Amino acid sequence: MQLWKKIQKIKTSKLTKILGSENSQNENLEQNSSKVDEQTVILNYSTDDLKNELKQNEDPKKDASQMGNLKTEAKQTEEQKKDDNQMENLKAETKQTVNQVKETIKNTDLKKDAKAAKGFFSSFFQNPLKEIEKCASDNKSSFLKVAIVLLLIWIVAIFIGKVASLASIYLFGTYGSFSSFFRHIFSNLFDIFKALIAPIISLAVLSGLSYGFSKSKSKSFINTVSTIVISHIPVIIANIVNLLIIFSSGILKITNCFSSFCSILSTVLLYFAVKYLSGESEDKYYFWKFALIMGIFYIIKFVFSYLEIYL
Repeated sequence: MQLWKKIQKIKTSKLTKILGSENSQNENLEQNSSKVDEQTVILNYSTDDLKNELKQNEDPKKDASQMGNLKTEAKQTEEQKKDDNQMENLKAETKQTVNQVKETIKNTDLKKDAKAAKGFFSSFFQNPLKEIEKCASDNKSSFLKVAIVLLLIWIVAIFIGKVASLASIYLFGTYGSFSSFFRHIFSNLFDIFKALIAPIISLAVLSGLSYGFSKSKSKSFINTVSTIVISHIPVIIANIVNLLIIFSSGILKITNCFSSFCSILSTVLLYFAVKYLSGESEDKYYFWKFALIMGIFYIIKFVFSYLEIYL
């Protein structure tokens, strides 16, 4: 009996050892499996994050906005380059214009130029539109001297008219005297100056608008100015005729009507001058272009009237 009990104890102790080892192995397996599950979760989480980041980076809206920003920057750069080129061209054109005027004044031959002017004026009064077309198509600035002479005559006529107007009041008036006349000449000097620069500003504005709206940029600015000046020949003649007021104030009504008539003629000549300069062949398009040019001119004229400069 005692021997049997000892054998039973040995068997139970061995069984408990085996069961304990199996339990410890199961616990180790459970711990390892939990670690594997944690690593799998971490791996899944990091994979999801990576996918989200890739999706964000591959967002078509963001790519489109970036491409749009790049395009706008490129356009701005191109526009800036165009503006810089236009400014450089304008500076070069201005320098060329000044140099041409200087050379023309230096190389003036009065006898030769007087003959050329006579021939031009006789041709102009016979067929003014043909002469304006010649001037507009000229690329050698052949009409520059004629334009300078016409502008000088216009300015001198305005100056004489202003001085004569003051003289009729402060020199030849009832209480006129030389001291009073010269005193008022100096006090009105700024007004005289504004009257003298008015035709220059007017021609510059019209020439600039015509040059800006021109289809063909092959024509020089000097050529444009010369053509615009020649189209104002009737207005220049009207300013010369207005000097008759010096001899008789009763002729004022006649000179006013004549000035209005000459102004209409100049507008007609200006219409064709700008047409020849712009290179516009179809009248239906050119008419509205000319209307736009004159509309802008009259807006500028209205602005200058506040400075008491009447274009």
